[in-house]
Order: sequence, then structure tokens, then C-alpha cells
Amino acid sequence: MPKPLPQNRLSSQPFSREVAVHAMNSLDPKTGTWTPTIMETIEIAESLTRPHLLVVRMEDSGMEPVIRRKAYVGLDCDDVTARSGEIYALSIPGEGLVIKQVERDSAGQRLRLVSASPRHAARSLAQGGHAYVVVGRVIWVIQDL
Repeated sequence: MPKPLPQNRLSSQPFSREVAVHAMNSLDPKTGTWTPTIMETIEIAESLTRPHLLVVRMEDSGMEPVIRRKAYVGLDCDDVTARSGEIYALSIPGEGLVIKQVERDSAGQRLRLVSASPRHAARSLAQGGHAYVVVGRVIWVIQDL
């Protein structure tokens, strides 16, 4: 049987926090750009929080099996410099928020968005244009196995 922690080792910090979950497909009707819209709240472990954490609910199957449809995805909105091999959420006008693995071409002119699912083709976007905005890097996923 485990021994109880000594009184001075008990933490007064909360173990969890309630956070808002945003929809990925909420578009501003005037601009066609993604607009963070709260759809629900969930409780997460305090260790999963960040100063600029954004939580979204995965709404498509493009990243399955890595990130499944209906998974909760934590984004670090302080990390918006897309690095090859990492998974990012990008706001693409007319589409909403998309989550893809990012690859830079060797010349650094294009950003290739790669799906985990072979049913979804990769596509490229010009770097530095208005075709997208990097919202944040995926830092955790909560999903059913």
C-alpha cells in the first residue's frame, strides 16, 4: 500500500483547467477567413496548458491515423514559424483551419502540406503570401485509440 505524501509535499496548484474548444470550419462570412468560434469546453491536465494555447476539435480525416476525426488538438500559438517535419494548424481562406505536416522546399519558396492519410493529396502554398496564416504548432492530441 502506498504511503501518503508528507503534508509539505502537497501542492496547492490545481491539477486541471477548463479550456474552450474551437471549431475548425468557422469562417467569417465577409472575408472567408477562419474565425475562432467556441463549440464546447473540456477539462485538461494543468501540465498540458501553455500561455497561448488554442484547442480545436479535428473535423476531417486528413491526418488519420496520426490525428483522428473528433480528436482534441492542442496548438501552441506562440510557435508560428513553420519547420519541416512538424505538424501545424494553418488558416486557409475559404477552407477554415487545416492541420497538416509541413515540409519546406529546398529553395524555401513553397510550403508543402502533407496529410497522414494517403487518401488526401499533398499540396503546396507559396511562402510569405496571403494564401495562409500559421495559427500554431500541434503540441498534443487527446483521442480515442
